[in-house]
Amino acid sequence: MLEKVITGIAKNELYMGYIFGIMILGGFIREHSALEDVYSLAKKYIKDHRVLVIITSLLGGILPIPGRVALSAPLLDAIAPPDKERRSAFGVIDYLSVHHYYWWSPLEKTVVLPMAVMGVSYSTFLGYTIVPLIITLGYTWWYIFTKVPAASVVPNLEYVRDFNWRRAITGWAPLIATVILLLNTGKAGAPFFFPWFLAMSIYYSIVYKDWKWGRWLDGKFAIIATIVLALGGVVGLIKTPVMEYLKAATPEMLIPASLVAMVAAYIMGSSGKYAGMTSVLVSIFGPQYLVWFLCTEYSGYLISPAHKCLMIGQQYFGTPIKKYYVVLSRLCAILIAYAAITTFIL
Repeated sequence: MLEKVITGIAKNELYMGYIFGIMILGGFIREHSALEDVYSLAKKYIKDHRVLVIITSLLGGILPIPGRVALSAPLLDAIAPPDKERRSAFGVIDYLSVHHYYWWSPLEKTVVLPMAVMGVSYSTFLGYTIVPLIITLGYTWWYIFTKVPAASVVPNLEYVRDFNWRRAITGWAPLIATVILLLNTGKAGAPFFFPWFLAMSIYYSIVYKDWKWGRWLDGKFAIIATIVLALGGVVGLIKTPVMEYLKAATPEMLIPASLVAMVAAYIMGSSGKYAGMTSVLVSIFGPQYLVWFLCTEYSGYLISPAHKCLMIGQQYFGTPIKKYYVVLSRLCAILIAYAAITTFIL
């Protein structure tokens, strides 16, 4: 048992290299304006700053990488204002804007695994998830454009110069290479992304002649992240007994099994693990309960304290955890209510 605990902790701590890589990459993007030419175009054509923030998050969060805001957060950080209150709004917007992919992206396990278990086409799967997707996007749009005043989301674009193709290609080359590599190799975990972020950091060091990475490493956050990841490695051990319980479930255990899966998703904070649990439950109870399982487990995952996106967002924008939960809990309640009504009443 002790060996399993140590292995689980060690496996999770691999993400620390990944997180350090994010800190260094974000430092280059912020201090050397590596992506300013993208913002130069945006500044010219996009008038509502909230739209600019949403688009930045959407593009940065499209890749199926650990801690989905890992790329979008540094992009937003480069234009986030210094004021703490205004910066905190960026964290919530970023979080909401990148977590709809789990409902529809064919790159996600949350889509691929249930499809495989059910033996259905992609279009058929979307028939199940289209309403939760619309709810998620609609809630995101509603929150950003009714609860977040435009004046509180004013990106700092004063440093942005006129667009230059050569400078743009130089700044974007590592991120473009990342996209190409991922599209050709599929999703990779922390062991892959640590050396990849290291390679990107070396590239920017050569381009900008800046090798002083240490100033971008946040020691306080590193300690917190280390503790959270260690705890995540321990609680991740519940996956095996939870899966055994779910596989042994009988038809009359529908509600208890779904609640166990939801709590497990909350504890583990992993989209891959909740996708696996959903697939097991659908194979036992049938596809008519897919929406119920997806909505409940997605909700547990979304508000999980072990969710890496929360850690990354707090690091970059200082968004209070309470602010995340106030916003996210409403979305989760709406999704679960919809799933309950359509599954058990209609």
